[in-house]
Amino acid sequence: MNDINYQLTDKRATESVLGHQTKQLLVLGRENHWPIQVLGKAPMLKQPVRIQDWLLVPSTMDSTALPDQAIQRIKTLYQAGIRPQGFVMVHEAPLQLKAPTIQEKPKVDKQMLKKIGGAAVGLAAITGSLVVAVGIAIIGGLLILPAGLLAAAVIIDPILVAVMPDDSWVEIDRWDIE
Repeated sequence: MNDINYQLTDKRATESVLGHQTKQLLVLGRENHWPIQVLGKAPMLKQPVRIQDWLLVPSTMDSTALPDQAIQRIKTLYQAGIRPQGFVMVHEAPLQLKAPTIQEKPKVDKQMLKKIGGAAVGLAAITGSLVVAVGIAIIGGLLILPAGLLAAAVIIDPILVAVMPDDSWVEIDRWDIE
């Protein structure tokens, strides 16, 4: 974790690294007792990016609802004259889900069906259609379920980050989604 006091008081460490508005934001956070920190430096994102177990999404592309506390912090920094390039939502998104396994259908003995006769073939066709429909529903469910679980994983522990004019990424707020 970055020490804000170090970032603000050690001129050798911050003079050439942190821009004026980033320093203003750190001071504002400290004055308001926000757990604020510089996470690093990178340009503002134009598209979502996955980095290991994290999904980084420009706030204009993210549908996560911000809690009142986060909205108030954004208002406060704008009222203080601080103008970030934009905001990024950082989501924990572990890749722990395995792809569903698809089992092969048992092979139907066509010779046996011919021996039984047309009625059996008709019954087998109806039953086969039912089995295929149930199979599709199960496989579809298996494909939808991991996507739903992944969507749930994506919204764990979001972090709101302000990307400052000097490309510093400053954590503004974090919360758990229930």
